[in-house]
Amino acid sequence: MGTKRPADFLPSYEPPVLTPEDYHVRLGPGWILNDGTYDRVPQTSRRKRNVPHPAYVSTTFESMFGLNTLQLAHDAPIHPCAMDVAAKHVWQCLSSTDQAQIEIAHPCLPDLWAADQATIDAVWEEMKAPEFLDEGQYFFYPELKQKRWVIWPIWVEDEWGKDWVLLAWYAQARPETPETFDQVRTYAIYDPRRDPTVDSKGRHPLLTKRRDRISQRLRQFLERGGFNLSIAQLSDAMCCPMPLQEYTSGERCFAAIKQLSEHLADSRLNGITDYIFPNLSRRVFPYQYRVEMAGINAWVLMGAFDFNARIAVECIPAEANMEVVADGIRRVVKPYDLASSMKTPGPAAEDYLLP
Repeated sequence: MGTKRPADFLPSYEPPVLTPEDYHVRLGPGWILNDGTYDRVPQTSRRKRNVPHPAYVSTTFESMFGLNTLQLAHDAPIHPCAMDVAAKHVWQCLSSTDQAQIEIAHPCLPDLWAADQATIDAVWEEMKAPEFLDEGQYFFYPELKQKRWVIWPIWVEDEWGKDWVLLAWYAQARPETPETFDQVRTYAIYDPRRDPTVDSKGRHPLLTKRRDRISQRLRQFLERGGFNLSIAQLSDAMCCPMPLQEYTSGERCFAAIKQLSEHLADSRLNGITDYIFPNLSRRVFPYQYRVEMAGINAWVLMGAFDFNARIAVECIPAEANMEVVADGIRRVVKPYDLASSMKTPGPAAEDYLLP
């Protein structure tokens, strides 16, 4: 399958847009576990009318690609396809009243958060292209103004590494525009990476330079879309830190999405209406969340065929080699690298820093 989407450096990741003509099936041999509960389509059924067709071609590609990338290795980056499918599922599991107040936006690609101005200028210029405008405004802005709470996973690439970071903000409507939530009161940046250099106390602190840059870029982006940030304050809320030499920011970002959305939903249920962002759990087991994301992507892929499909396991050669790239470093992985140590991590320090 091929993909059709906006340029990769636009501020909003757009799921692939595919048509039935883009869908192709290749029938081949394989060892697939089946206990006989469900009938399998025999390999002799090769006529055109036997070919299974998904009800949602674009969803099929996105969840299939996301699932496959999640099954490469446990300590490797997570693709935007996988993050988008999993995050969308979290939102769909909220109650209808919470869905009306909370938005989990499509993942954002890295150029909006770049350190060099030339890259940022290219983003601003691309956003002006007619095909991306909705009534003279970049099409993503109206979506972001429909809800009070916005949760936005972003992919960041800089001198410290390549990571998933979670942004969130709370906005209110102004009297003159009661249906538009564009008066930002507070926003948060949940970044799991810590500075590799220790501070005067011998601890690895927050990446304040990255945090300041993301804050500045976010404010620029929102102000260009008509948001009012005159009273907006950056929250000091934090999430569980990622140990040095680990590449699990994707799992930690997904954990933050779940924890934050559940916190907001529970707060609303209990009548708490403040807009203070919380510190998130000090304990995150990345393996747990990668498995959960894989299950979500597999279930969505099954549903794309109107549930005329079932999740199955196909065996692959034990000596198979694959490649992944983490923080720009390419490494060869074997099938068992998908496994993780079953020794669950303890909680992070109370100050959310690394020793």
